[in-house]
Formats: sequence, structure tokens, C-alpha cells
Amino acid sequence: MFNLFKKLVLGLVGVAALLLTGAVWVALDYGAAADATLRGPIMLYAFVSTLIISGFAYGVWRIVRNRFLRPLTSVANDIRTLIETKQLERGLRIPDEHELDGLPDALSMLVDELRSARRETVRAMASATARVEQEKGWLEVILLELIREGVIVCSSDHRILLYNQPAARLVRRHNVLGLGRSLFDVVAEEPVRHALERLSYRLQSGTRDLTTKFVCATRDAGMMLQMRIALMVDQAGKQSGYVLTAEDISAALTQLERSDSVRRTVTQDLREPIASLRAAAENLMSFQDIEADQRQTFYDIIVKQSTTLSDHLESLAGTYAVGPVGQWPMAEVHSLDLFKCVARFLHESAGIGLDVIGENRWLMSESHSLMRVLAYLVSKIKEQPNTSGFKFEAGIDDSKSFIELSWQGPLISDTTLGDWLEETVPGLAGITAAQVLEHHGGEPWSRRRGEQQAVLRIPLQSSTTAPAEADDKNLPPRPEFYDFDLMYAQPIDAEFGERPLKELTYVIFDTETTGLRPTSGDKIIEISAVRVTGGRVLTGETFDTLVDPERPIPKDSIRFHGITDDKVAGQPVIKDVLPRFHEFVGDAVLVAHNAAFDVKFLKINEKEAGISFDNPVLDTLLLSLLIEGDAEDHSLEGICERLHITIEDRHRALGDALATAHVLVVLLGRLANKNITTFGDLMQASDMEAALRFRSNFF
Repeated sequence: MFNLFKKLVLGLVGVAALLLTGAVWVALDYGAAADATLRGPIMLYAFVSTLIISGFAYGVWRIVRNRFLRPLTSVANDIRTLIETKQLERGLRIPDEHELDGLPDALSMLVDELRSARRETVRAMASATARVEQEKGWLEVILLELIREGVIVCSSDHRILLYNQPAARLVRRHNVLGLGRSLFDVVAEEPVRHALERLSYRLQSGTRDLTTKFVCATRDAGMMLQMRIALMVDQAGKQSGYVLTAEDISAALTQLERSDSVRRTVTQDLREPIASLRAAAENLMSFQDIEADQRQTFYDIIVKQSTTLSDHLESLAGTYAVGPVGQWPMAEVHSLDLFKCVARFLHESAGIGLDVIGENRWLMSESHSLMRVLAYLVSKIKEQPNTSGFKFEAGIDDSKSFIELSWQGPLISDTTLGDWLEETVPGLAGITAAQVLEHHGGEPWSRRRGEQQAVLRIPLQSSTTAPAEADDKNLPPRPEFYDFDLMYAQPIDAEFGERPLKELTYVIFDTETTGLRPTSGDKIIEISAVRVTGGRVLTGETFDTLVDPERPIPKDSIRFHGITDDKVAGQPVIKDVLPRFHEFVGDAVLVAHNAAFDVKFLKINEKEAGISFDNPVLDTLLLSLLIEGDAEDHSLEGICERLHITIEDRHRALGDALATAHVLVVLLGRLANKNITTFGDLMQASDMEAALRFRSNFF
């Protein structure tokens, strides 16, 4: 409307000037053509008249703009802000000077009516939501206080939807554990996928028990976790996510390895000296007339082997008190599920075909390591000439479970099999096949089955649990404890531009610096960030650190943010800070107010830190400009004042980042009202990428 009125006024001025000029020329041609002395005054009159008319029109335009159009635009923007932010309680802002007559008062009355209607709605909803809030409180107490195990809830695409404090303490890597982050930033990927694959087979077969245990390392290999995984299934019977509980078993596994070391020493290292002692003693007793030099040889053997035994025992006594030998964490697994996983792995990794025969039986195993060993043994046998037709079958013999691998071809000798078992298994980080099978129940052995078929039998521990799929119609239906709305989020789209803005994860950050010119030597002295996901500011997931700029901080900058040389002395330097910040950001969208400034400081330090920030970037300043136009103040203070957002600790990185995060949440909601719902829509509507590049040239 403002631009339309401006064009209209300019058009009227142009038309008036043309009409006046035409009238003058007509007067010159017909009324005063004979008198040449009148031409000059008439031309001057025309020029002055045109200036007067133009000035008058411009004055009218200024008055209408300042007293009518701008106040009207401001009132319209404020109404839009009230509606989109739902902050009706603060009322309508009326410009001090306007010529809108009673329109602002009428609009204020309308806002009052809307406020009253909203209050009635809130009161009507209060009783309905009270019980939901109470149940939510119960869930939080159970999850955060009563459950001492680490709990992580994930979507079907492995994004973390929920976690409790024990999980955060257990992992102790807050830079990677966060809502919306990938689970595989926290723990190793393959054991989780293997467990999910086995549970998927159970789900397809209609089995009711959709839980299992497995052992998994953290991503940095600093901790071993025993995890229980349970599938979450929607009403259509499809997997919608899963729940993990985790317990640190690093110390238990260390104890187990020490026990294994003792057992190996007792059963293997001591066997040879004991056998030598026994042989020497028997020879001395059996041959009384033995030659003196031979007798001395046997004495030397006895002394030497006795010393060896004594040394071994002293070593054991000094390092470990022998106790019961431990076992790896085991869980029941369906044999057919395990064999299908092996078959898929062999087909994808080596192109080896494998058949599964026999009944479905319960086996006790640490299924990931056992799957790797079975695949390894099949691969080694396949390398032998004239071998084919591999089959897996599970059975029970004298109450002991076993797995049989059969094939068409020659038998594998005990020596060859022993050599294979002493080799480390690919994918098991230095663990040999013998170690895995020893913990599972015993040593494998090979035999013939007919003239052309060979069999390798692998003993396993027997399962003590009855099959979980045994149907009991008297059991009550599974109760519904809580409705996790997060499970119904849309899956991640293949193209980032098609992803809805409300489903993205954002990291809002801010920096404090020694000055405003990164290309002229100014440095970051503080960097802070907070995560936003699902329209919520996660104040518990923050990044905040001072940075040693390795140069003095100018006094002008200190007056601005209050960070002195003493405060940054001894703090980490930027090349050490940025990799940690990069890990915290992950694949989230980076957001800042006047983002070109802060991103420039990140980019200029990337090479030194050895990382690269390739994340999409949003600027809340440009978002505000897109929504409200250039008639408003788009500084962080101006936006926060309009939205009634309090800035705590202004001009410190964390305070500004938190304020910007709350601004982003409001602006994203307002973008939806403009039918800007995806990241691609936003980029197209704002051309933000080009604007950021242009603005970065000023720093």
C-alpha cells in the first residue's frame, strides 16, 4: 500500500507538470505569440508553478506516509505478531502520532475480545490437561529418578527422541548425546543393527517377545555396555522405534579377562612344566640304576620346572586371587534369526550362499560375536577346494545345545581348524575365534556325515528360558503407559530441501570476539550454543567456553562484553575448541543473529582446527526481515522487545544464544503462517544463502 500510494503521488505530480507545461505552450503559441518579451516570464512562471505543485505533492506524500501509512503498517505488523506469537496479553501497540482516527481503538477492542475468548478456552482446557500433566510428571519421576539404568528412546531412523540422566552420566559425552542426534554418534552401529535385524525377524514371524540383549561399545571405544533393546510397534504392527537400556560392564569384562588369563595359565602354561616334572620323577623311580649323568639331567629338569611353577604361582598370587571363571553377557536368541543374519552377511560381504534347515531353537549366545565367528568359519571353509552347499542347523544332544555347519566337500583337519581358531576374527577388534567359542560353550570338532558331506559341530551353552513365543491366551493385553508423540514424527526426507522446518534440529550459537574484523586479525574469545529441536529450546544441551585468543583484548571490546585478558588466560585455544564445537553441532542447522559475522569467524579458523562447517545456515535477522519487512527494528534487542523475550546476560555468548534460540522458535511458527514450511521453501522465499554471502563480504 505504501509503494502504491507513492507511485500515485508521483504520477499526479507528473501529470500536473505535463498539463501545466502544455497550457503554457498553448498560451505562448496563441495568446502571446506576437509579443516575444512575454515568453521568458511565462516560461519562468511554468517552471516555478511546477516546483510548487511538486513540493506540495511531496509534502502531502510525507504527511500521509508518516501519519497514516507507516502507523497503519506498524499496527498491521503488531496485529500479525500478536496473532502468530499468541501474545495477546500484552495488548496492541498504538503509534504516538497518527491520523487513523478510531481504527486503533477499535482494533484494541477486538484484541481484548480475542484475549477474553482465549482465557475462556484456557480455562476449559485446564481440567482436561491436568491429568495429562500429572501422568507426564509420573513418567518423568519414573524415567529420571526410579530407573537407574540409562534409557534411550530412538526413532526408526535411529534419531534420539528421549534419554534420561543415567544415560547422560553413563556416556559422559554430552557433545554427542542429544535429542535429534543419531544414536550412532554415541555407540557402535553394527551391534545395534544386528539386534534390530533379529528382532525384525521375530516381528515378521508374529513372536510376542520383541526384546533382546547384546554387548556394544561406545563410539570412542572407551566403554563396553550391556544393552537391552525393545521394539516399539504401532497399531498397524509396524516398527516405529525402539528403546534401549544400557549398563556399563567394562569393569566386569576386565575382571573376566583376568579370570581367563588365570585359567589359561593354570590349564595351559602350567601343563608343560607339570608334565616334565612328572616324567622326570617317574624315570627316577622306575630306573634305580640310571647313570649318574642321566640322573643329574632329571634333577636339573625337576629344579628348572619347579622354579617355573613357582614363578607362575607367585605371579598369579601377586596379581589376582583365583576365583570363579566369569562368562560373557549372554542372551537367548532364536537359531533361525541368528542363521538368517549370518546368511545375509555372507551374501552381502562375500557372495556366499547359505541354507538354513531344522527347527527353530533357543540358543544362549552373544549373538554379534557368534555371528561373526560363524561367518568367518564359512569363509575359511569356502576357500578350500571343492566345497559347496553350506547349511546351518541347531540341535540338542544330551540337554546340550549345538550348532552344526555342514557342507559338501573334504573334511577339515584338526590342525587346520586349530590354526583358524587362533586367528583374530574380522570385525571383533583382535578377538580370536577360539576365545569367542570358548565363552560360548566349548571347542568345535569336525566329522564325516556320509561319503561327500562334512560337519563342523559347535557346542553352546543351554538356554534356561522357555520359548517366549509360547502363547498364553489368559495374559492381559499389554497396558499403555504413555503416549510418546515424538514417535509419530515424519521420517527424514531424502532431499534436505524437502524437510519440514519443524522437524529439523538447530544449533543456535554466538561468539564474542576481540573486534569486528576477522580478516584483520581479530579472534574469538567466547563461543556458546544451545540446541533446538521439536520447537523446544533444550537448555540442558549447551556448549559454552571461553577461548584464549593468544593476543591482548582491546579495551573498547572489553567495555562491550566484559571479558578481560585474565578471564581467557589458560583457556583452550581456537584450534582445540572448534573440533569440540563441530562435534556438538553434528548435522544440525547452524543459526545465529547476523550469522554472516559469526560464521566468518568459524570459517577463517577451519583450516587451523582441521574441520569444516558445511552445515546449512539460518540468520534470525534475515528471517525477521522476511516476516516483518524493513519498517521494524531487526536488532536482537528490537526483536526481543516486540516478542517479549528477556535477554539474560546480554553481550555474553550464551545469553545471546539463548535469546536468539527463543526468537527462532517464534519466527519458525510465523513462517508456517506464510506457508513456508520446508527448508527449501525458506531458501527460495528469502534467498538467504545469497544474502549471507553478500553480508560476509563486509567482515
